[in-house]
Amino acid sequence: MRTVDYRLLDLGAARIAVTSQIPAFQAQLDFIYGHRDEAPVDGFADVRVALRPGSRWHVWGRQVDLWSEGLRPFEPYPLHSALPLFEWGSNWLLAQRLNAYLLLHAGVLARGDHALILPAAPGSGKSTLTCALHLAGWRFLSDEFGVVDPESGHVHPLLKPAALKNRSIDVIGSLPGTVLGPIFPKTRKGDVSHFVPSKASVADRHRTATPRLVIFPRFRDGAPLRSTPLSTAETAMRLGLNSFNYRSLGPVGFHAVARLARSVKACELEYGDLGAAIDHIEHLFVGFA
Repeated sequence: MRTVDYRLLDLGAARIAVTSQIPAFQAQLDFIYGHRDEAPVDGFADVRVALRPGSRWHVWGRQVDLWSEGLRPFEPYPLHSALPLFEWGSNWLLAQRLNAYLLLHAGVLARGDHALILPAAPGSGKSTLTCALHLAGWRFLSDEFGVVDPESGHVHPLLKPAALKNRSIDVIGSLPGTVLGPIFPKTRKGDVSHFVPSKASVADRHRTATPRLVIFPRFRDGAPLRSTPLSTAETAMRLGLNSFNYRSLGPVGFHAVARLARSVKACELEYGDLGAAIDHIEHLFVGFA
């Protein structure tokens, strides 16, 4: 029986085991995850995936499939888009598996041991703001998942590269210190490139933080900056709406959201200038770092 050679990625709150015989994908994975030490190959993994090339005779050209636990949960992607398939597919699988935590759809950063959580719907500019704050000196915990421990209330890093799309690639790419992976043009979500967090943030991927500020960001081109404080009740409602598993956790999810909402300052932030948004967030966070 042939042994499958898995690579085990330690993300902090979770581990992903991945295998593939596609050389370009292996090289891209090495680049965007290259700052971390791999976990022991025989260790536990929350998610196991295999990226396998499909038939070269497919009518739309050579494709790649993602397999997990004997199932293929997604339609094939073009072979050259194996990395976006892995990133989006593994995010989806993690959202199904990590039900020991409250999972928010949020960027998360920290100053010292105090966390900023940025819950937002797709298209709100969350990833752009998260990456820009990281480049401005904040510790990167996650771009996709706010991983909240229901017992302690702490937020855990889930350190994966941030998927930047379309205009965000140029915006973040122009900032000093940016490290981006290759650009994948014309995917199902437009042009995509992956932002690589700093070596220091990767090294701290097992360091939790205490939530202190929740901001619901919304970028609107040309809009003046407007910051609107939110009540505890409205914060709790919006956290629940921006969660992957709030309903499925039942009372555990309710109490985790209520506890989080009571423990933080919260506001909605609409902005049209990234620098102004960062300055305002720094001002709000004074006293916590």
